[in-house]
Amino acid sequence: MKNSFKKPTFLETVVKTWKILRDYRKSYVLIIVFCVSAALFNALAPFFLGKTTDSIYQSLTKGIGFDMTFILKTLAIVLGCYLIEAICTYFKSIMASDLGQKIGFDLRHKLINKINRIKLSKLDTMKKGDIISKITNDIERLTDNLTEIIPDLVYNISLIFGVVVMMYVLDPLLATLTITVIPLTFLLLRFIVKKTQIYFDYNQKAIGNVNSFVEESVTNNDIIKSFNKESYFSEKFNKESRELADYGFKSSFFSSLAVPFNKAIGNLNYLMVVCVGAVRVIRGHLSIGAIQSFIQYMKDFNKPMNVIAQVISNLQMAIASVDRVYEILDMEEESNGYLKDIGFNSTIEFRHVNFSYVPGKPVLKDFNLVIHKGEKIALVGKTGAGKTTIVNLLMKFYDNYEGDILIDGISLRDLDKSSYRDLISMVLQDTWLFEGSIKDNIVFDKKISDSKLESILSKSKILHMIDGLPGGLEFQINEETDNISAGEKQLLTIARALVSDPQILILDEATSNVDTRLEYLINHSMNSLMKNRTSIVIAHRLSTIVQSDRIIVIKHGQILESGTHKQLLKNKGYYYKLYNSQFDINET
Repeated sequence: MKNSFKKPTFLETVVKTWKILRDYRKSYVLIIVFCVSAALFNALAPFFLGKTTDSIYQSLTKGIGFDMTFILKTLAIVLGCYLIEAICTYFKSIMASDLGQKIGFDLRHKLINKINRIKLSKLDTMKKGDIISKITNDIERLTDNLTEIIPDLVYNISLIFGVVVMMYVLDPLLATLTITVIPLTFLLLRFIVKKTQIYFDYNQKAIGNVNSFVEESVTNNDIIKSFNKESYFSEKFNKESRELADYGFKSSFFSSLAVPFNKAIGNLNYLMVVCVGAVRVIRGHLSIGAIQSFIQYMKDFNKPMNVIAQVISNLQMAIASVDRVYEILDMEEESNGYLKDIGFNSTIEFRHVNFSYVPGKPVLKDFNLVIHKGEKIALVGKTGAGKTTIVNLLMKFYDNYEGDILIDGISLRDLDKSSYRDLISMVLQDTWLFEGSIKDNIVFDKKISDSKLESILSKSKILHMIDGLPGGLEFQINEETDNISAGEKQLLTIARALVSDPQILILDEATSNVDTRLEYLINHSMNSLMKNRTSIVIAHRLSTIVQSDRIIVIKHGQILESGTHKQLLKNKGYYYKLYNSQFDINET
């Protein structure tokens, strides 16, 4: 897997992480305060335990009575320190869990909204499975690290700080010997982070690739089986899976080296301190209680050092997840105009429009077309001629075109896309339905009475089909939408467009999945429904557009000829040849 993207610097990643956290900074600061407080109170306890040990030791060696008042007071302080640490840890955990859910919810919401605003030209280049992986896996990993790992890191760093301070209070020489391992540990972790971060980046991308492959394979499983290509796709999946396993192993292996090396350094340091400490106790430079406290501090020092080594790998995964989430958040959005009070009263005009999806491969070339209000226009041409592209530009899906598109003389670029798209309904070649009732799929969130809905469905010849399903309008479409036929899906998408009562109706191969009988019924009802409504129809089956007011014949991104069906047949041009390729001319 090649690293084709620009790797953000650590500072850039920190800035991106802060952008995520800044809306929750008050809660996050409070969590950090609880972490620091818990660590500092934990660091105080061994010091007072040492004082208790010294008091008991002196009583035993000198043969005097125990100073119970002093012992009970110091033990009460120790108990208080541990109790406060427990309370702080409890509230930190509760707040971190709640904050993690909030951040995850808001991030998923932001990503979905961003995806709805991203330019289609950018969205088309992204794998669906990778997008799903970013919204699920990466956000979950990111929120876990922001609300669990980072607070734990703060706690352990604070504990190290508190422990070092208390060790210097007890014995500066032993404290200095202890902290000599910090530079070694830092150099070790720096080496491991530098070595493994790239593998964590690759691992996250590999997860996205596997998810994308699985999503495509499951969605198109019937096609894979029909062509008997199970073995071929199994091999492709194994390749993707092996790549994920390889990067997963490398990232885990190198990051796991930190813990054993750090433990080895800690144990050697522990041995050195114990030996030097024993000599200092024998020589009377250090009390028994102090060395006991110091040994406890050594454990408290080494434990967070090991924890820090462990969480480094998790932080690296979080860094990779931050970068992947921002790959979507930083994407260029659709441009939007400022005019919201929009109507359609006269004309749609394409004026000297040039457009290409890929630079250097033009799809539309100096395209000019005027469509009048109430006119039924048909766009005709071979596959790749530019018919669907015209519709895509009219829908404001792409704005990187030269020339201009005007609605009532106003540039499309100046119109607010949400307000403008309220004027239009579109039926695509590829049907899209979601899990739920037929009624929900047709009306979405539009408020409409059942009687009005049934009236619209009746006019479009769809009500009879729906009534034939169990439950009628309440019939539940399953998640795979495979419990209704392709033709029924197409009919429901047509009904969805008609329910919105648009001023402009776009039908892109709207009857492509409907049999001949249903096609005749739909076209008959469409003619009445299209009255007083501007309609743009794209069809390869030319029988569906013979009643159009004007047929626009497109070839290589330019208008070759236009006119009514009869006029174009009479001219015996390109349309005449297209028509005769489907029907015998004598039948006309």
